[in-house]
Amino acid sequence: MADQLPPIKKIPPPWTCRYTAYVGAFYVSAKSCLPRDVAYAPLEASSAEFTEAGVWKGGMAMIHLLRYTSTPVGPYDEMILLPGNFEVPGGHGSHTRITRIYVSQRDTTYNGRKNWNLPKHIARFQYTGDFSAPPFTVQLFPEDPSIDTPFFTASLQHLSFWTPTFPFSSNFLKRMGIPNAMVQPPLPEGNPKDVLCGTNEWYKSTGTIYSPKAKLVWIDLKQAGQEVDKEKENWWPGLKRWHLGVWLQDAHLTLGEPEVLKV
Repeated sequence: MADQLPPIKKIPPPWTCRYTAYVGAFYVSAKSCLPRDVAYAPLEASSAEFTEAGVWKGGMAMIHLLRYTSTPVGPYDEMILLPGNFEVPGGHGSHTRITRIYVSQRDTTYNGRKNWNLPKHIARFQYTGDFSAPPFTVQLFPEDPSIDTPFFTASLQHLSFWTPTFPFSSNFLKRMGIPNAMVQPPLPEGNPKDVLCGTNEWYKSTGTIYSPKAKLVWIDLKQAGQEVDKEKENWWPGLKRWHLGVWLQDAHLTLGEPEVLKV
């Protein structure tokens, strides 16, 4: 008999977490098309209610690679895509949105979806090198262990060993006029339902981030197994290979109760 999985830990907000992260940014024009197979996981890509929830405006897109060492549901790894801004129906303006996010365990999958409308899915994270400091490579594989082709690859390199460190805070972004709130549409339900739960309301969330020691790094998005498909050889269609990123060490995140929006 197969081992029975333990019940999901259901932890409402607020959450306070500690982690290490690597954040890369790139600009995407709204004149281009949002690549559905890159921007969304298959479940959300199949949901018109999710993919058509507001007009994509492009702008500054971001990739986050994170390792949480302390959270209410224990440690886990995470990869996040925010492909720019989306117009929010109901006159709520334009806000950034997470459209694709992968994690390494079940509890955070359920809670992220339930608490904040984060479209989390489970993936296998495989590393060459040590995530705690560059150089290293991370590859993401589907949860199915029989699949041995990664769907995402990133390599991290030092910009320079003498590059200075600096403190980083989400308050810096606010002072620069860059909002740190994100608005997430309702999620479709998937299988298993007790993990890939669906939701019914729009959520606006604002987190606070602080790292006492941030440093610039290089992020290489050359994809494994994409040598033939030149359009997606650097993951996002037409994207250049190398990108400047920020390495956040001993970072702290607080994510509270979201605001429910009427749209």
